[in-house]
Amino acid sequence: MQIAEGIKQQIIDVADIRFRRYGFGKTTMAEIAKDCKMSAANLYRYFENKEKIGVEIALKCLHNKENMGKEVLQRAGLTASARLEAFFFEVLQYTHDLCENDPHLFELVAFISKEHPNVVKQHQSSLRAFVAEILAEGNRNGEFDVTDIVSAAETVLFAMIHFYYPPLVMRNGYSLEDLVRSEKTVITLLIEGLSPS
Repeated sequence: MQIAEGIKQQIIDVADIRFRRYGFGKTTMAEIAKDCKMSAANLYRYFENKEKIGVEIALKCLHNKENMGKEVLQRAGLTASARLEAFFFEVLQYTHDLCENDPHLFELVAFISKEHPNVVKQHQSSLRAFVAEILAEGNRNGEFDVTDIVSAAETVLFAMIHFYYPPLVMRNGYSLEDLVRSEKTVITLLIEGLSPS
């Protein structure tokens, strides 16, 4: 079983390199098999098509964002406001770098978003949970006055979508500096709205 998992991971890693270099759309299973030094028939024993491999790669990118969220939640010495700001800033930076430096990988993430919305919904659920934890912390320390934390977390995500969803991050070719400036303005407004009146 461990050997099979190791081979699957090798296929994912090799496909990731090819997708980044040539794009998801232009890559074939035969090319992935060749890069893995295996027959196409053997490759199909592990993945029924390249879309299944693509989902695994997209999940890795989404899990990277989620791990950043976990790290921000565990970071000591931050107020809830600073934690909310750090969370969205770091996610924006990661998403922008991903799209800017790996445009073919961005193509894959956009494809998975369209063809596998359940993957995106699960990711959204994780992000919402991180935001809800930050809002609950703010309530506990008196920074925020949020009655319905789950609803407020959903609203915060909607308000911030332009700063973490790849197709929107890259729309209109905004520089990272422009996006950071706009994000800071939106976060400031949200924090004011969440604070006790």
